[in-house]
Amino acid sequence: MSVNAKPGTVTVPADVAVAAASRGLGNPGVSYPAQTPKMPLIGLGVLLLLWVALSVIMVLAANGSPTLYEDGPLAMAMPFIVLAVVNALGFLVVLLRSPLVSAKARRLQVHVFDQGWVRVRRKGIEVYRWDEVQALYASVAENTSGGIRQTAYHYRITFHDGRQVSMRNFATDMARFGPLLQQAVAQTQLPRAMAYFDQGNPVGFGDFTVTDDGVATRKGKLVPWSQLGGVKVEFGLVGLVDEQGKRVSPQTAIGQIPNAMTFLLMMQTIFKKIA
Repeated sequence: MSVNAKPGTVTVPADVAVAAASRGLGNPGVSYPAQTPKMPLIGLGVLLLLWVALSVIMVLAANGSPTLYEDGPLAMAMPFIVLAVVNALGFLVVLLRSPLVSAKARRLQVHVFDQGWVRVRRKGIEVYRWDEVQALYASVAENTSGGIRQTAYHYRITFHDGRQVSMRNFATDMARFGPLLQQAVAQTQLPRAMAYFDQGNPVGFGDFTVTDDGVATRKGKLVPWSQLGGVKVEFGLVGLVDEQGKRVSPQTAIGQIPNAMTFLLMMQTIFKKIA
């Protein structure tokens, strides 16, 4: 059974709607599907074909030269047959647990609401609010393996109550949910960060600390606001630049900066105020 909490919004399962309502998440907005483990399936499939092909070759070779293979064709091919069986079992396990086949796996979705998100996992339903996020680390990297290019997503989230969550490629459609997660958390954190900063307090973002006098870096260098022209993000690295675009600070991988999106938005907000 499913419910539609408000006309015009997406339909979510009843248990998800109840869990979201218990934490005051508001109305549902969008749902992201469970992900099919394509790369593991492809890898296991390729290996399976390889072991089967080698088994056939060994059987044919043994039949063609019986004097050289006295133990018989099956005996010579047995190691490859065993590997093929093991691979086949692995392939079937992954396939049967995937959304392609399993209705239960298709339920393992992420549902976004006004004030947070609900994640359906095999072990149960988890509910999170945007305003409960203390630190969000977002790492997105391009990897190439065997000529196949793939984007690797790794989001690490720490909450104010001490909970920790790690979300990678197979958690859900991270290509779409990841940016939404960053944006929603940043928009929630920004007003609080600016209010704290406006009271004269420094606000830290890992290697960068925003202060009244400027931005301090991990090496203890303080770059005054008068020398700052902006923040540059290039090839996954974040650094401070002057008005001519020249780098004036060490660079840090964006995936190593807690609440990187909040940091970027906060810097934009301050630059507008002091312009």
